[in-house]
Amino acid sequence: MISHKKILFISHEASLSGAPILVLDLIKRLKKEKENYIIDVLLIRGGELYEEFAKVSNQIVVAHYHLQSFSFLKRNLKRIHSLVFRKTETQQDKIDKITNILLENNYDLVYGNTMESLIWTLPFFKKNIPTIVAIHELSFGIESTYSKEFVLENISNITQIIAGSQAVADNLITKYNANPQKVTAVHSFVDTALTIQKDKDTLRSELNIKNNELIIGIASSQELRKGTDMVPMLVQKIKQKTNLEFKFINLGGNSKSPAVRCAKLDAEKLGIENSMIFIDHNKTPNDYINIFDIFILMSREDPFPLVMLTAAKLKKPIIAFEKSGGAVEFLENDHGVLIPYLDLEVMAAKVVTLMLNSSLRETYGENIHHRLENEYSDKKLAGKIFTIIDSLL
Repeated sequence: MISHKKILFISHEASLSGAPILVLDLIKRLKKEKENYIIDVLLIRGGELYEEFAKVSNQIVVAHYHLQSFSFLKRNLKRIHSLVFRKTETQQDKIDKITNILLENNYDLVYGNTMESLIWTLPFFKKNIPTIVAIHELSFGIESTYSKEFVLENISNITQIIAGSQAVADNLITKYNANPQKVTAVHSFVDTALTIQKDKDTLRSELNIKNNELIIGIASSQELRKGTDMVPMLVQKIKQKTNLEFKFINLGGNSKSPAVRCAKLDAEKLGIENSMIFIDHNKTPNDYINIFDIFILMSREDPFPLVMLTAAKLKKPIIAFEKSGGAVEFLENDHGVLIPYLDLEVMAAKVVTLMLNSSLRETYGENIHHRLENEYSDKKLAGKIFTIIDSLL
């Protein structure tokens, strides 16, 4: 008889962003390879990927919706629990009430994705249920969610930590006193095959980009940590250094977000608005990255961005800042171009060098693709996580 194991996955949200995409892919792989695993999902917040999570889970709950009126639905409508919270209850009271119902399911393991999930895993850890927290954040991201004191107090209340890069692992150990024996660095990964919906010529035509125009671009949420505020200044500096025709695609956010509106205003005031194309966050980012000639990471801090791996998969030369996180360990040793931290003058100069030299762009693209396939293969990295899960079960 097959012995079934029950796992609860907790994701901070179901958005079309790196961490939810990564854990969704992990769940799909587990369902395919481990027939004896029963998988439930708790989403702290919903998002565009809700239906995808629902398809691969035996039962799913979105906590954000239920913090006001909690409905816990089992798949196929097997059972409904309802809770109504009193106005005087704290956020912790609500977390406790939700997790108390989930504890009735007698999970063998709880897997939290991102540091935000930590507070939700603590009730299970206290009941001696093994917990894994996959932490993708560096200091800015961590302390945007919790105080440093909270992390120092609770980092030991995790059975095993999966760090999204070596930079994340080192930071957890040195700054937050995580036990090195509990921390394993497992880098993010992308699917073996990427889906491209529109070919390059079609998309260039839709965007009115001429054949002689090179395409430089970013793909990112629009926020201070991601450095997207610096894009108009970078574009201005590139234009000052070359007469080559180019378009800079800013992919991410939406036209109503303050960050995008400010960037558009800056572009107008700098006189470079005709060189920029703003594309709202959408479900086909690979199509746009596929037409880039040069891919840029503007992040001040980024653990190991999934879009960077997508760019590598598509053989794009990648530029990023030193001291910015996981990109450094991925691009070092001439696998990409690393720029002194926030030095837009140097970055613009390196961009122009690549614009002028197609063979150099091709070399960087081939080098980073080779590293991705050989050192960061999805099967190898997923296998590491499977091994950790199996060891705790």
